[in-house]
Amino acid sequence: MNSSVKENKSKGIIKGKSLVDLLQKKVTLKKELIRLKKLNEQQKKQEILIESISQIDKFLSKHKIQK
Repeated sequence: MNSSVKENKSKGIIKGKSLVDLLQKKVTLKKELIRLKKLNEQQKKQEILIESISQIDKFLSKHKIQK
């Protein structure tokens, strides 16, 4: 992540490129999850993807987003 966000902080402000990068990663994970669900494959990987998406959502919910 960018220097504007420290992963070890539980709260803070996320802005600019860090926010865009994080959202792009979430979209990529969701696309992969949808693909795997359609094919009904790799249940373990699906669980990992769901957990990763959940962690991103939790991270975003605890940080203020600055434009």
